[in-house]
Amino acid sequence: MIQRIQSLFLAIAAAAAVLMFFFPVADFYSETLGNYKLLATGLKCMDPDPKIHTSFWFSAPMLVFILGSAALSLLTIFRYKNRPLQIKLLAFNILITIVLVITILLFYMNSVEKLTGIKPEYQFGAFCPLINLIFLILANRFIRKDESLVRSADRLR
Repeated sequence: MIQRIQSLFLAIAAAAAVLMFFFPVADFYSETLGNYKLLATGLKCMDPDPKIHTSFWFSAPMLVFILGSAALSLLTIFRYKNRPLQIKLLAFNILITIVLVITILLFYMNSVEKLTGIKPEYQFGAFCPLINLIFLILANRFIRKDESLVRSADRLR
């Protein structure tokens, strides 16, 4: 049944992952180097003449983790008939999201701070993976509750 509460939680988790493409993760501002925004697609200079350039491969791991998390959330919604598989997919998605949070906080923030010498100002995009993680954990809890209910009903037969 697709109209379960965990399907709503998984849809919100997928939406939180997709929102990372629309909101910056962090802002970096300096009088000498300019204004930079860390997006899911890379480091973008907001000034007409950028002083720091990064390649596509700089942001590729973050992009892969975000797309993987969103795709797994949507895939998990439609695997409602196979709850054990749904639990495994959800555990893998939680792992991907934890790695994404660690990657953003440890790798990207430190790398950009070393490139620019500027402390980051966190934006809404930095909190989207945390929102994603919270809703994935809630979905996991309700799927496990459904599975235990089905197993207890099977014991009674």
